[in-house]
Amino acid sequence: MKKAFVFLSTVALTASLLIHPASGKAATAFTDVSTYKEEIGYLTNQNIIKGYPDGTFKPDQPIKRLQAVQMILREMGLGDTNASNPNFKDVQPGDYGYTDIATAVDLGIISGKPDGTFDPWGTLTRAQMAKILVNAYDLGGIYPYGFKDVAPDSWAFEFISPLAANNITTGYGDGTFKPNLPLSRAHFSVFMARLLNPDFRPDNPLAADSMLEGLFDLKIQDTDIHPDEPIIYVLDSIDNQVVALNYETYEMAAVPLKLPAERMTYRNGKIYVALLKGQHSYTWWTEDQEGAIAIIDANQMKLENQFNIDLDPFDIAADGKGHVFVTSGSGQHTNMHSYNEATGEKLGERRLYMQSFMQMHPSLNRIYTIDTNVSPRDMELFQFDENGQFTSSYDSPYHGDYDLGKDLTISPDGKYIFNSAGNVFRATLIKDSDMSYVGKLDKAYKAIAFDLEKGEFYTSNNRDYITAYDYTTFKPKYQLETYGKPDYMFYQNNKLLVFSTIQMEGSNVPYVGLETIEFETE
Repeated sequence: MKKAFVFLSTVALTASLLIHPASGKAATAFTDVSTYKEEIGYLTNQNIIKGYPDGTFKPDQPIKRLQAVQMILREMGLGDTNASNPNFKDVQPGDYGYTDIATAVDLGIISGKPDGTFDPWGTLTRAQMAKILVNAYDLGGIYPYGFKDVAPDSWAFEFISPLAANNITTGYGDGTFKPNLPLSRAHFSVFMARLLNPDFRPDNPLAADSMLEGLFDLKIQDTDIHPDEPIIYVLDSIDNQVVALNYETYEMAAVPLKLPAERMTYRNGKIYVALLKGQHSYTWWTEDQEGAIAIIDANQMKLENQFNIDLDPFDIAADGKGHVFVTSGSGQHTNMHSYNEATGEKLGERRLYMQSFMQMHPSLNRIYTIDTNVSPRDMELFQFDENGQFTSSYDSPYHGDYDLGKDLTISPDGKYIFNSAGNVFRATLIKDSDMSYVGKLDKAYKAIAFDLEKGEFYTSNNRDYITAYDYTTFKPKYQLETYGKPDYMFYQNNKLLVFSTIQMEGSNVPYVGLETIEFETE
């Protein structure tokens, strides 16, 4: 498959996973240390720094490549690991530091120089330091603001960017990082202390609450998430394909589609895609419409089935029991159809207005819809039986009483219908109370996600922040800053997953960014 990303951090461990048990800040006992006393004292208490026999640390001396490796291995608690000979020309078994170097190579922390040497007593540049720390501690993340002297195509970019993303470095005041500058023992100690203990990290007004994990060359037409596994499914309209992205491993798989795709949904190991055979039109009447439905095996990411339908599809839903539901994109007063996913047989139809979005209720026995191209907008309910046949339908009790955006989202517990205009309605089995007005959020939103265990939900509205709300009162609680403008959000595994529109510093090209916000657990 064609790669669907421009730059993707190879690892995505958050800074919270890097915190080691700390004894708190402590001043150093070295006689020649006057600056960075607390950082150097912290590493000394952790037995990462030993200094020299005369009681000095020699903070201004350039740190040697071997010394940096030894500090990292001490922090990791690793001694002789019986690693195989890395076969550097200038490091032989029995030499001082040989076992440390062999262990670091075995762990993937270092790789030596192109000429086959390691140069253990050579100086370490700031860029080389970034590579060693990122490799050693699996640091991930992208810093979108970058540094003037670190180009995105530089070998050092993928290592310096994670340091900045985790707020371990802010560079210099002139916006540079100075990647080729030799690093002193004191400065390497500062970077180590910041990495291990967030208390030492500097204030950075540009840092967001999110971690930018990757940039993708995608145009999202629709998206859904696996309910149990760390996989997000994306309908990419650039290459007309369904992409499965594992947001933990960043493995990607794609299924190309032969007909233009309109919408998709995931249900019980399958991805259902509405495919077009024409352009939506007010005058493409129901009796002449046609389209298709593709069914993808989400586990294998292979096309399982595709069948033609007698409808111009607009939105799609599935109940996981062998039935697919499709609204029409054409014909004004047209139909919703239900189909047998195995045979393609039409099971039932109900009247509704063209280009209506739908959402399956968590109970999997009814669908709510909202029309998108008439004013005022209206919501409707469609109930169906275990055979996928419609049993009843009715409109919202309101018609123009409340502002309605073009979408609706049902809360995971099935209690409420949230509309992007900010209005909230009930979802019940009783007609008299179904779709009845509950209340209004303080502002409209573009994307929404829920964490009902914590009693919160989150919205965004074309701004570089996310608002958290109390699920009981619908009142705002706090805001979370992001690097881009969120377009889609999911909450899973104690983490907010945000697809945002983002531009890197110095670039006029917008990309799809995946940002994550991980919440602390009690």
